[in-house]
Amino acid sequence: MIASLLAVCLGFLLVTAKNNFDKKVDEVRTQASKVVLLHRVLDLFGDEANEARTKIMRTVQGQIDLLQVASGSIIDQKEAFKKAKIDSFREAVLNLDAKDEKKSWAKTAALNLTQEISGIRWKIYNDLNANIPMEVVIFLIALLVTVFFNFGVISHHHWTAALGLVTASLCVSGAIFLLVELDRPFQGFFTVPTDPLRSAVDIIKTG
Repeated sequence: MIASLLAVCLGFLLVTAKNNFDKKVDEVRTQASKVVLLHRVLDLFGDEANEARTKIMRTVQGQIDLLQVASGSIIDQKEAFKKAKIDSFREAVLNLDAKDEKKSWAKTAALNLTQEISGIRWKIYNDLNANIPMEVVIFLIALLVTVFFNFGVISHHHWTAALGLVTASLCVSGAIFLLVELDRPFQGFFTVPTDPLRSAVDIIKTG
């Protein structure tokens, strides 16, 4: 019964972590799509929007570089916020001259998109590091070690029972590993792909 309860708890935690990971993947994809849409809206301004496009490319490329660094080490979020310059391209959009009704609409749409992109970027930067405290992981490991130790003590000295305990412990270890990895979507082995952002930068470069 105890083993069943532990399996249910671990399964629930894994599903929660997987849903959180999928949300971060969707956020990156959504941001990339909005960056491309912003680029298309700025096409109505022609060469006048080149400065804005350049700043957008630099901002997105800076985010890609930061996510690459975050995948291999813990990031100081305060320093990341300072270096992010999340709203750096908003001023360039504000400086665009809306000479007619079409450009006025395009400027309003572009400003709305910059606001949405900035909001998504703040959420991503806020979740660069793990959400589950390490103390919780250590407590969970200690609890499972205690449970399996007690099972080993009271179980019959038979190779079937030993094989079952070893298999169960390996499965639980794998579940904890996945839990920790999925809880930090921008770090470790399973990271949120930056391919959508790279594609957005390439689209802006090629026009």
